[in-house]
Amino acid sequence: MASRFVVRTRAAVVAEELFDVSLDIDAHVASMERSGERAISGVLSGHIGLGQEVTWRARHFGVWFTMTSRITALDRPTRFVDEQVRGPFRSFRHEHRFDDVTGVTIMTDTIDLVSPLFGILAERAVLVPYLRRLIRLRNAHLLDRLGLGPTTDPGAAAWEPGESSPYRAFESATHLGRGEAVWEFASREVLRWGVKTRSGFRVPDPREVIPGERLQITARLGPVSVREPVEVRHVIREPDRVGFSYVALPGHPVRGEEAFIVYREGQAVYLSIRSLTAPASRGIWRFAYPVLRVAQLIARRRYQRALR
Repeated sequence: MASRFVVRTRAAVVAEELFDVSLDIDAHVASMERSGERAISGVLSGHIGLGQEVTWRARHFGVWFTMTSRITALDRPTRFVDEQVRGPFRSFRHEHRFDDVTGVTIMTDTIDLVSPLFGILAERAVLVPYLRRLIRLRNAHLLDRLGLGPTTDPGAAAWEPGESSPYRAFESATHLGRGEAVWEFASREVLRWGVKTRSGFRVPDPREVIPGERLQITARLGPVSVREPVEVRHVIREPDRVGFSYVALPGHPVRGEEAFIVYREGQAVYLSIRSLTAPASRGIWRFAYPVLRVAQLIARRRYQRALR
């Protein structure tokens, strides 16, 4: 008896773009970095076409597997199917559908599989959730590649992170006080990394942020100093709203983005904190993610008090 699961992903992009990147071997390899997946024969790079095959080698559950799949149906830009020709499954079929719904593309992944290693209960309790998570990670990477990944968008008063899986979305607003003096202090400090430095982080030369600037922040986890390479993404300076966002670079303990925004409503001044967080793609930090989540909660409490 086959197991089936479905993953749906929304993207504000024309179907052709999402369809094409989904057939890109290089994009797929990059999205599966955590499992060390690579193409070892067949179509090794670029776009795979109808009737063509690719053999993948990847590590799952600590074991290396090899699987050859073939594109058995292709109707650009609405649908294609890849199926296992040789590999670890009794059968594996992955249908990709792309539907244009009022300017938004809905990408639907439907996977039907039968595993020789798992009984039906273990298959649905262990293997299906694992594969569903891999598909979501892959789709998130494809959207990032198209510049459509979720962002913390410091310029938006109302934040809609959307389907941000595999990221955890967080937002909070803290009342800092009232009046022009509070506004002047908070709006100046937030752009000079004040939320970070006043929370115990070390920022080299904490001058006013510049879009595209890269720097290395240092945090402490007990007796351990942790380096956090980041890049400033967006900076806003408006009469009643200032702030910036930065994205984690390779080598950072987590993947994602964070934003600090100071805004005012009448005389009331607030600090908004937004973040999108996921485990690091590889390395030891990926296994330390539960500990890092606790450290993140502690850091957020400090952020909320930093500009008071």
